[in-house]
Amino acid sequence: MYQFNQFDHTDIDNLDTVLKQLQVHGCNIALIKALPKNANDKNQIYIHSDASLLNSIFALNFRDREASTSQTKRASTPGKNIPEAVFESFSWLDNKGQTAKTKACKAIVYSQYPEARLSGFLTVDGKMPRSLSIDYTKSNELLPRYLIVGATKTGEAIAMIAVSPKKAFVEQFKNLDNYHGSSVCKAIIIEQETGTEKLKLILKNKISNKVLLGCRFNKEGNTIPFTGTQVHGYTLEHACGIKPNADKHGDIFGIELKSFTRKKLTLFTPEPDGGLYKDDFNLFMTTYGYEKDGAYRLTGLHRAYKENTKTQLTLKIICKHAIKTKDPITGKKKIEYQADDYNPEIAITKQMMDMAVVLVDRQDKIAASWSLERLLNCWGAKHNEVVYVPAEKISNDDQATLDDGYKWKVKFSNKVLWCNKTNAENLFQAIHKGIIYLDPAPKYCPDNPKENKRRSQWRINDIYKAACDLYEETAIVQL
Repeated sequence: MYQFNQFDHTDIDNLDTVLKQLQVHGCNIALIKALPKNANDKNQIYIHSDASLLNSIFALNFRDREASTSQTKRASTPGKNIPEAVFESFSWLDNKGQTAKTKACKAIVYSQYPEARLSGFLTVDGKMPRSLSIDYTKSNELLPRYLIVGATKTGEAIAMIAVSPKKAFVEQFKNLDNYHGSSVCKAIIIEQETGTEKLKLILKNKISNKVLLGCRFNKEGNTIPFTGTQVHGYTLEHACGIKPNADKHGDIFGIELKSFTRKKLTLFTPEPDGGLYKDDFNLFMTTYGYEKDGAYRLTGLHRAYKENTKTQLTLKIICKHAIKTKDPITGKKKIEYQADDYNPEIAITKQMMDMAVVLVDRQDKIAASWSLERLLNCWGAKHNEVVYVPAEKISNDDQATLDDGYKWKVKFSNKVLWCNKTNAENLFQAIHKGIIYLDPAPKYCPDNPKENKRRSQWRINDIYKAACDLYEETAIVQL
């Protein structure tokens, strides 16, 4: 009999057995896939047509892998960079309930097919489930296998391999719904005391209908006055006991908190990773900006496909579309890729080849560009559950606290906008429609480089109206 190891779960009776184990590690949802016979660590495991399914619930870092050199694979395009999405944390769960982190589990995105495949299953100790080894998939003892990947609220992945589970598990698996249109992945929600309910209680007790002094935590965790423009955001985080963060995880229980004093707000601020802006910021500013008092600035709203009259730059989404052709000599069918604009009528999974949001001038030169990877790194698990908290900034009229440096008070409402479930399709559709627009404010000072600023603000005019386009579920929640 084939010798498995501690990462091969050969005693799974039913789904409840799995869910209880994942629940211990804070998972609130699990993806489950029946593995084909050839699924092993070398062949990679097909998971979806792109990485957006994973990006919606797991914390991933997107980057380019390497140029494709294949001349034989179907539809391959030699020389094209292959994007990959690396899990910030991916661990195997052993049969004693302990976890072991992998070195770098990732989803490799083959845009030309399109498909995303999982790779990199070795733990930091060089181990992995033996049921995923090449020698096992070539053996005569091959048994049915199921890959189960649980997700925590902060996007960590806890994975298991169920080897030849009992009949009850198989029947329960068949009855599960496919996850977000996936043809191979099914999903199950893991019941537990949710972070959502915990956060509602905190907001009700700490900020609902309350007027608080504008403050924040310092590095030592002490409360200090805060007088900057983001006083409402820092005060909200302070009231909820949240230390300021700039990572990809949500602020509390894996949920992102955003306070706003106006319906118009900034969603995120990724800087360009291409174009003249990236190659030569100074030249970008002197070429497209305007000079005033010895400094160059570039401002103005840039919506998709509408030239900004001040900068004469146009924001748009570009990609490459697959075009089926025939070789005039052999008559064989082949696929070529043609540069074009993003088409909202076509699924984003079929448009990810060289996809980017760009600012182009009248000569069609790229002044600045944001790659698909750069934008997806800012939009994913962290934005999958977001609470937008309205607030009002009020001048502090209490002399005693004024003397202590508290210039502002912040008044919070008892109603918040609670949003759930987003993905790459929603993001790019919103940019295409002009719902999300670029509102830049960089500054270049030739005589004083210390005053230079790079600021790319992606904004929306009305969060209440935009929420329906950005998220699948929205609700006004009374605390």
